[in-house]
Amino acid sequence: MKPEDLLFAPVVLPLIGAALVIAAKAFLSRKVVKIVEYIGAFLGLGLPLMFFAIIYPTISNGVVIYGIIGGWHESVGITYQFDGLAWLVNILTYSVCAAAWIYSLDAGPEGPSFTSVFLILTAALSATIITSDIFNLFVCLEIVGISSYILVASTDKPGASLAAFNYLIISASAMVFFLIGVYGLYRITGTLSYQGITETLQTLPDHGGTSAIISVALIIASTIIRVAIMPFSGWLPDAHALAPHAVSAVLSGVLIKVPLFALSRVLSFIPSGASAGQLLGYAGALTAVLAVILALCQNDAKRLLAYHSISQIGYVVCAWGTAIHVGVASSQGEALMTAAFLHAFYHALFKGLLFLSVGTTVDRAKNRDVYTLRGAASILRASGERIPVTLITFLIGALAITAIPPFNGYISKNAISYALDGTILYYLLFVAGVGTVASFIKLSRIYWQKPNEMISTKPQPVPITAHISQLGLALICLISGVIATPIYANTKNLLTGEYPQYVTNWYSPATLMKTAVIVMLGAGLYLLTTTKIISRLLKKLRELPSHFESLFIYFSIGTAMLVGWMLWFK
Repeated sequence: MKPEDLLFAPVVLPLIGAALVIAAKAFLSRKVVKIVEYIGAFLGLGLPLMFFAIIYPTISNGVVIYGIIGGWHESVGITYQFDGLAWLVNILTYSVCAAAWIYSLDAGPEGPSFTSVFLILTAALSATIITSDIFNLFVCLEIVGISSYILVASTDKPGASLAAFNYLIISASAMVFFLIGVYGLYRITGTLSYQGITETLQTLPDHGGTSAIISVALIIASTIIRVAIMPFSGWLPDAHALAPHAVSAVLSGVLIKVPLFALSRVLSFIPSGASAGQLLGYAGALTAVLAVILALCQNDAKRLLAYHSISQIGYVVCAWGTAIHVGVASSQGEALMTAAFLHAFYHALFKGLLFLSVGTTVDRAKNRDVYTLRGAASILRASGERIPVTLITFLIGALAITAIPPFNGYISKNAISYALDGTILYYLLFVAGVGTVASFIKLSRIYWQKPNEMISTKPQPVPITAHISQLGLALICLISGVIATPIYANTKNLLTGEYPQYVTNWYSPATLMKTAVIVMLGAGLYLLTTTKIISRLLKKLRELPSHFESLFIYFSIGTAMLVGWMLWFK
């Protein structure tokens, strides 16, 4: 069998699994439906991982596999390509989605309806990174959006449906502008394939002029909403905080990253991509700082984690955008793009772990307020955890996100720092790192013991499936930090076709000293936030309203800034 015959396996297998589950629910008994649900999940989440293992030797040798749906000519057919970037993003997608689905078996939501929509989301995420057709990218993003709206609302938590509706409205409104951008590029170039658009723009006078720049800016802004960079991130805190824990892990770990790397296929080659990348690099660094300040303001544990999703994606976008600006083929661009994906992947692991472990904790405690919840470790012990699995996995996730060695977040954040050393972006991310330490000291207080605390009722036991998914992610967070050098080398090879010429010393005295300084400053910042003046200020920031009207205004302002920037630096 040829590699191209397997190209669509990551998309088709989850859809087959979803179809089996839906058909079983409609026609079979409840006991049989449960068996079919597991079979469908294995088809959709397990078999694709085998495909990635089979295809890896081919992809690691620099082979790019192309496919066209329906056997049409490339100029009119829907084209797909599977390369190193597609392999990496799919591994990110399926590893987190598999862990989240296992967690949901007992923690909920569960059942054939949830599993079928979950598999459709997974297939759409895979198709998003594989496609090389701009209109098909729109279709994939819409399927991702619709399925994620449903999953966010698949809980009985108050406000979840409203959060999903706000996400739907702002996303649907933005995608109208995406279509306008697609129309603009099609009118100028006469093609919808990435390669065709790129080649045509390069041959046109002034590379398509103002019309091409505005069209590209509309596509970028509409896609960046899914990535949740400020000022496009207003929908995310409610959606992530109110979604079921398994869904929160996927939204934070996967959904806000896949559109970004899909967009890199376009921006890396079109003439105006470099200027857009520069602005997005600055926006990413500012997002990392501002979002961590808002995380410090939160009293809801999951909302705190949601703002950290925005902050950490700021790191990724900062490195990603700067790589596109300096050129992904340059040595700095290759280092930045490798670091961007490495942090995206590692963030998916440790943030998924944090959402699952904190979700398990607050469900047992029946309290999500970081100011009032204390003694969560005792509550978990009363629920039957003789070994404090949830506490240990939370600590591993917290140490990873705060970049403490030897966990994976330490590696990816320092990879970004090395590539940005000496720039203003480096210092902005340094500040964001200090804020991250402070906010996780704040969050960790929920596990602190109160003197003479008594547990009045026995909490609900923690299901074994929750322990399996949490321990699996925690183990990967540790292992991927310990064997960081080969992972970094293989990631660079898959993205650029070259292995690094030297091995980075992740544990140099200067790097370890910088980490120690960040931790000390973070602890000092946390103590500062406990003072009356600062705590009142944080409370006012927390209570700032967020409505659809304001979200749309932010989108309009951000899009206008992007258009103006690209026109100025064209």
